[in-house]
Amino acid sequence: MIHDLKIDKEYLHNLLFGGKKAEIRYNDRDYQYGDILRFKEYTIESVKEHLFEVRHIHSGLGMADNYVVLSVRLIEDPRKLSDGLGL
Repeated sequence: MIHDLKIDKEYLHNLLFGGKKAEIRYNDRDYQYGDILRFKEYTIESVKEHLFEVRHIHSGLGMADNYVVLSVRLIEDPRKLSDGLGL
């Protein structure tokens, strides 16, 4: 499943450049392993989409109710996705 999400520019850049490996989110979307997080970056010139794949989900111990930590990896080339999402 693909989730279109909002993200602060600073947090997005940290994800893109490897300084950040996870996202904490309210779990109102029933996130699953393998889901795609689609973040849009708006500039004066264009809108760029950045895709991240959920590789691990942590909930429960240490987390507030209904919050999850989503470990993610940047999808460099969406055409190489093996699950047939056809992005």
